[in-house]
Amino acid sequence: MPKKKKRRWPGLEDDETGDGDVDDNSFEDAEVGADVDFGFDDHDSAVADLSSENDGNGSDDDVAMSDVETELRQFDALCYEDVRLLVVRNPVAGERDVLAKEVKLAHHKGAKRRPKPTIFFFTEVDDPIFCPITHLVSLAIADEAFEAPSLTTAERVFEHKVWGPVVATPLSWKQEMLKTLIFRQDEKAADGVGTSPTPALTYSQFRDCLNRLGLAAGFLEKLTSYCFRRGTANVVDHAVRDQVMRHNPNSAVYNGAYINERVPFDVLSAVLERPSADGILRMLTHMSLMRDPRAPIHVPDDVLAALPPDPSIVDLEQQRAQLKAGAYRIQGTEVEAAVRRLTAEIGIARTRRRNIISEEYRADYFRRRPLEDIERQNRGQQEDEYIEPVDIVARRIHSAGLMVALCRRREVPRRYRLRVALPQPPLIKEESPDLEPFPLVLAKSQCPICIGDESKSYEERIGSFCRPAKMMDHVERIHLKGRDPHAKIECYHPVCKSQGLVLEHLEHFKGHVETVHGIKLRELRDAGVAPILAGPLWKAEYGDPDKPEDWEFLQGISAYHAVKSDDIYPPILLTGTRNDDRVHPCHARKTAAKLLNLGHEAWFYHDRREAEDGGVDGWINK
Repeated sequence: MPKKKKRRWPGLEDDETGDGDVDDNSFEDAEVGADVDFGFDDHDSAVADLSSENDGNGSDDDVAMSDVETELRQFDALCYEDVRLLVVRNPVAGERDVLAKEVKLAHHKGAKRRPKPTIFFFTEVDDPIFCPITHLVSLAIADEAFEAPSLTTAERVFEHKVWGPVVATPLSWKQEMLKTLIFRQDEKAADGVGTSPTPALTYSQFRDCLNRLGLAAGFLEKLTSYCFRRGTANVVDHAVRDQVMRHNPNSAVYNGAYINERVPFDVLSAVLERPSADGILRMLTHMSLMRDPRAPIHVPDDVLAALPPDPSIVDLEQQRAQLKAGAYRIQGTEVEAAVRRLTAEIGIARTRRRNIISEEYRADYFRRRPLEDIERQNRGQQEDEYIEPVDIVARRIHSAGLMVALCRRREVPRRYRLRVALPQPPLIKEESPDLEPFPLVLAKSQCPICIGDESKSYEERIGSFCRPAKMMDHVERIHLKGRDPHAKIECYHPVCKSQGLVLEHLEHFKGHVETVHGIKLRELRDAGVAPILAGPLWKAEYGDPDKPEDWEFLQGISAYHAVKSDDIYPPILLTGTRNDDRVHPCHARKTAAKLLNLGHEAWFYHDRREAEDGGVDGWINK
């Protein structure tokens, strides 16, 4: 008997067949947790090794595609050229035309070097979160991928009609977008996290998003891509199962790895020779049997506060406190490395503890919820009334618009952890409680600009940082970076915004925030301001402001601190220069701003050329 011919394929050295030897007659998907290509790479990078495409190891008959492209693809993941979006005439007379799409998957598991394309068809789904067409339309609008210039909104796409004697109208893509990936990675930038223009979405990112989606949807078990792959294998007809799953005909992979352990057959009805309850049986064998959208994702703050502290975390915090010995800054000290190591360990321990508590709290909810429902029903209480959506098309269009807006936003790290509460059931008729008013005087660590951002939740707007220095860093880097310091700026506090208050310049804004809202911001750092070289030499004569006993004396002779709102002053002129190496011009600016905020008449003279007396290149601002 001749020896079986084997060939070595690049990139398959760790395959199940062993050492990269591929049997042409038995190339099979033998991994239980394997996933079909959903349009993203299973590797950390989506850029294919193009050099391996021309290494001469493959033969011409390895590629069975009838539409082989002359241009090599840069990515193995799903691109716009692999998807065709169509508006199809509805076979039901009088109904709106519907959207459908064709998706060609050429790169399946184990077939990277021998692509066998399979075309799948998708139609509209009532639930927008599970509608692949809604997701594709949203991403295409965000990428501006439609060739028709007028297709810029979800309404125009979903409400398009088929004209003429044709059955379908294709919504084609721009020529330059055909090789562009549809699902791409996140990219970190200076202003936040956004969608990268080139690298494909990795499997790890897709897995994390699926896990969070399962928690939000209320699934009892963890939601993974294998759930969808296994569920697909159990619901499709056995005649096309091998084609859908990309298994070799008559293979045993489905029975060994994908068959549902719940028997989808009414055995009792068959034995008793009565009609089977197929509808109930489908519900019993589906993974959403125990799904509850009311299930909590996080643990409420009051529950966390009632729990005893973790002894291991307390021990790490005590070790860190002993090393710091009351010092606030440890940079450059001998204990810096040890303190930073302990801080990292404390963060990891807190995250692990929070995840364990969240899992236990969620599992306890699924144990308590049936008992509570039973007791409420026996006590005669009424079930919460849910509002069923009426206009499905309008909801789909609204969801697509929200997805497009989400694609165009950049995610920034949260400045603080939100207060978490039990999520309310969706679409329940209940009155929304009125939000608490925004105080005029804020805490020293609150952001005076975020409090006026109406796109944020109430908790985010009134949230505080761990200390004022972090708040100052946030304001300078996020809100004031790149802003003209001499341009007018409004106060973002809801009270001041309702009055239309606009400040003359940035220093005026900072003085207003300090005197009215009680928040001190950092002084303006102008590029042309010379450093205070000779100022520290006066400490021996006037005192050191960092010493409490000297600060009491300096505060008593400071003009800035002597300004009162109920005193009467004549018109005051204050002067300053950028080149003064003893008195920084910010002192005059802040004093002028404070006088103006308190209603006094004040003038500020800024000399851009000379120090102390004289100079002509200056300006006066009231």
